[in-house]
Amino acid sequence: MRLGSPGLLLLLFSSLRAANFSVPVVSAPHSPSQDELTFTCTSINGYPRPNVYWINKTDNSLLDQALQNDTVFLNTRGLYDVVSVLRIAWTPSLNIGCCIENVLLRQNLTVGSQTGNNIGERDKITENPVSTREKTEVTWSVLAVLCLLVAVAVATGWVCRDRWLRRSYAGVWAVRPEPELAGHV
Repeated sequence: MRLGSPGLLLLLFSSLRAANFSVPVVSAPHSPSQDELTFTCTSINGYPRPNVYWINKTDNSLLDQALQNDTVFLNTRGLYDVVSVLRIAWTPSLNIGCCIENVLLRQNLTVGSQTGNNIGERDKITENPVSTREKTEVTWSVLAVLCLLVAVAVATGWVCRDRWLRRSYAGVWAVRPEPELAGHV
């Protein structure tokens, strides 16, 4: 086997326990007909084989798996790539999510897509939205930890400085005359 062959990579990854999938990418819905919407969800480079779910985010219910067509395959790196296509009846306002589940890592990556009354103008795709309040809280927490670390470093430096100064200063030494040795001139 040559070094870059897929078989060798599969052999090398066979001892791999788990790898994170990429954040799913959901394509904006398009409507091949007036009665149907099609969504596509893609995620790559994960291990082991994922479970794929489509979720009605309005009531957090799972959509019927018969509505989706999943294609999961090993890429040249020996990791799994997944493409899931969901075909659903057209609805004026629809809020759905694609969930990629990695059972070994106990990880669910979910990305939503929302349609409004006018699909062409109001498509939205969100990736793990974080509120401004949560971002502010995280920022202040990080700043507080950094300030605490700086205070500890300054205190440690001050204590070490005092100890070093006491060790390096020997004080005043009295000069004593050396005794002369008798009989030596």
